[in-house]
Amino acid sequence: MIEVRMAKTAKMIMNTVLAVKPGEKLCIVTDTERPPAITKVLAVAAEMAGAQTVVATMEPTGMSGVEPPAVVAAAMAAADVIINQTSHSMTHTNAQRAAVGKGARVCNIRNVNEDMMIRGGVTADYQEVKRITEILAAIIDQGNEVHIATPEGTDLRFSIKGRRGYVLAGYATNPGEFSGLPDGEAACAPLEGTAEGVIVNPYLMEDLDVVHDPIRIEFAKGLVTKVEGGREAKELERILEEAGLPGRNVAEFAFGTNPACRITGMSREDKKKLGTAHIAIGDSLSLGGTVESPMHMDIMFLRPTIRIDGKTIVENGELVIKV
Repeated sequence: MIEVRMAKTAKMIMNTVLAVKPGEKLCIVTDTERPPAITKVLAVAAEMAGAQTVVATMEPTGMSGVEPPAVVAAAMAAADVIINQTSHSMTHTNAQRAAVGKGARVCNIRNVNEDMMIRGGVTADYQEVKRITEILAAIIDQGNEVHIATPEGTDLRFSIKGRRGYVLAGYATNPGEFSGLPDGEAACAPLEGTAEGVIVNPYLMEDLDVVHDPIRIEFAKGLVTKVEGGREAKELERILEEAGLPGRNVAEFAFGTNPACRITGMSREDKKKLGTAHIAIGDSLSLGGTVESPMHMDIMFLRPTIRIDGKTIVENGELVIKV
């Protein structure tokens, strides 16, 4: 039965990813569009770990970075451990930031389905993922300028000078840490006001899914200045109009670092695959930036060439440095 196979991953989340201790208060945040079978195996695994477990179910927020209802935020604030089994990311919300600030440990399994609970990135050797991620995060720590280019025509530059590289590699065992499954990215918030260039036909845009129509996104002084193209472009323009100026901010840069991740058409797994990269627009506070926004949208590249201070790190989707 698939429940039995998912139970193995649920147990790993409790014992390895979060190191849940008996008596800890654990909150599973889910919504009405997520598979209830996953919620159930998580709750059972939490009970077996000895946690005091509460499941908070809400309507989907509609987009990553949108705040949950106040009652859900209150449950998160009262928890020692949080599992976000939601349709949209909670990482870039004040609700999660407040809980993390109080010492909560968070595992994000946003948009994970039953297949992703038993195959692909979740099966990785996470000690190896952590090792690769730490190397790339150290490169971010020491870097000044990032240049991203793709065969489709993306040509984007921005500064990361003084910004910390975050290691998101499947572990949140210390107070105030957040991670997820499948996981594997070295990430940072680019320096505000520095992004210049263009993104052309990216592979995927979070909450809009795989991009099918042509799209061109122009950037100047750290902000989206122009969007042209088909269906996804029109939807992005609508989102940016609703979000206001902070939604146009270049909020994140990240390397994918998980060799076991597959390309599935779902950003939860795809953007973690080793050799990929993504940026995000909108909220940057959770990754050391200064911009608060009601949205955070990842924009993913399958075959990027990434140079930091002129040194090639990834070429056409292949990691070329020694790790």
